[in-house]
Amino acid sequence: MRISRRPLWAACLAVGIAIPAGAAAGASAVAAAGAAGLTTTVQIGQVTGSALTVRVTVRNTSSSAVDVLSRDLPQARASHAVLAVTRDGVPVPYRGKLAKLAAPAAADYTHIPAGGAYAVTVDLADDYDLSQPGTFTVALASTRVRAARDTLRVDTGRATVRTSAGIRGAGKAAGAAPTTTEQVKVAAAAVSITYRGCTTSEQTALKTAVTNAATYSQKSQTWLAANPSGGGAYTTWFGTYSSSRFTRVTSAYSKITSELTSKTLTLDCTSNEDYYAYVYPDQPYVIYLCNAFWTAPATGTDSKAGTLIHESSHFTVNGGTDDHAYGQTAARQLAASNPANAVDNADNYEYFAESR
Repeated sequence: MRISRRPLWAACLAVGIAIPAGAAAGASAVAAAGAAGLTTTVQIGQVTGSALTVRVTVRNTSSSAVDVLSRDLPQARASHAVLAVTRDGVPVPYRGKLAKLAAPAAADYTHIPAGGAYAVTVDLADDYDLSQPGTFTVALASTRVRAARDTLRVDTGRATVRTSAGIRGAGKAAGAAPTTTEQVKVAAAAVSITYRGCTTSEQTALKTAVTNAATYSQKSQTWLAANPSGGGAYTTWFGTYSSSRFTRVTSAYSKITSELTSKTLTLDCTSNEDYYAYVYPDQPYVIYLCNAFWTAPATGTDSKAGTLIHESSHFTVNGGTDDHAYGQTAARQLAASNPANAVDNADNYEYFAESR
């Protein structure tokens, strides 16, 4: 999933596997205690000037096999923040890839047998800012993972390492694919679009998608201005009203509209991942389009236009949403149960906009 240009050795380390009972290693790890069916250990691996690797093992200590949603487990090629990293007790922001994924299907679960384990080695240097030395602690970001039929508690272990110098990853190098740039008229403004590695037909589809996404965002602004106390579609996708949450939502759409009507976009067509799209939140306004994007409808639910809204909401300069839930059902449930996370969830911004 990572498009950053990692050294070959890191790619070779970065493989997640399910380990049968009795085969899981990790004597030097710091393990969590508890009676839950899943426990984790985290081991510090290689620490160099350009890499900090950790080995994360999730053990199933119960007597029954479990199928865990893969995106809730650490992955060698991350699509969102599953690990929490702190430096001297202060959280280190995740700066890696944030992807729009489809609602989970059967193939999106990892089978962990009774008494067995899932293990993966992850290089943190490209996804977290480790440029300042200090004492780093690494653990799972959540004590819950989603299983096929339930949500499971995880007893989370952690590992700590002190560095005397900064660690700088390989970075996210731009591809060498050919580029084409054009000015696209949107309403009374114009946005500059650079297409990277896109065919002529893909450029046409993207031009339409940008125009439709701008319309969605502008209509979202209009609806919110006409309904300053929320209600209706706002409640459906963002939950109960509070002035601070409402302000965050209106601010995000204002910034997304500005992006899609007056900024310089780079749309990259070189990815072969099965996502819809992904971005790096600290790299506005570069959006990587993936396989699912090209088969999506132009407008409507999970559309090309909606995908651009989703990804644009991730940019830190636009408010910096996360991915707490994917799919309309989960997004609605999130709005009802946790409005604070709903206004921080990219799919909720997409679905509200697509309903305009």
